[in-house]
Amino acid sequence: IDPLTDTNPFGNYVSFTIWDQKKHFNAWRAGDAFKEAHGGTSLFAFVTTMVSSAMVLKGAPKPAFYDGLLQQSIMPESVPETVDGWRDVTADGENILPAECFVACNQFFVPSDNAHAFERRWKTRTSKLKECDGFVSFSMLRRDVKAKGHGIKPMGEEEPTYTSCTIWKNREAFEGWKSGAAFKKAHSGSVSSSGGEVEKEKKPQQPPAPLWSKPPVPVFYEGTLVISSQEGA
Repeated sequence: IDPLTDTNPFGNYVSFTIWDQKKHFNAWRAGDAFKEAHGGTSLFAFVTTMVSSAMVLKGAPKPAFYDGLLQQSIMPESVPETVDGWRDVTADGENILPAECFVACNQFFVPSDNAHAFERRWKTRTSKLKECDGFVSFSMLRRDVKAKGHGIKPMGEEEPTYTSCTIWKNREAFEGWKSGAAFKKAHSGSVSSSGGEVEKEKKPQQPPAPLWSKPPVPVFYEGTLVISSQEGA
């Protein structure tokens, strides 16, 4: 979670954008807003963007796309102000930006043969997240392995096929949920340290085979430069 010391091979920063439908993302990617954001309005602007990126990045960004499942969120109390569609904040290049939310994820490594059973287990669970103080949104993300485009590479075996993503107003809200009754009830059958509730099941006489090839991996982020619609995520 510390961007100054983290050496995660997948990167220490992640830009995360939720679209209502894939067609809306495709329309944005083909429009002027995308070109402007990526320095493509002119040759000079594009070159400037590439040079600036090379000075601060250790490697090229790695795009990944997901289908969002089981989405739930609350209406935001307020929406951050934007200027021309982007946040107007002061960044001095020396200090990291303050956290505006806390994001708890679980990475799941589910073989394709178990995908339907994995999704069914999550779909039939009882969620109490909306009743928790500080909850913002939850998504179960399924990797879109068919996505194509510039910079997109085939998914490696070391990458998760599913990722649960729970956004909280702050770290304190997450810690409050984690130490509360809702967490204990949701995890009395299976334990997940990052959140996103795992369904409690009655223990059968013969324990079922695990649905993933290795245990889930929790990952945490501090969110900054948050942009949201009036309806929330």
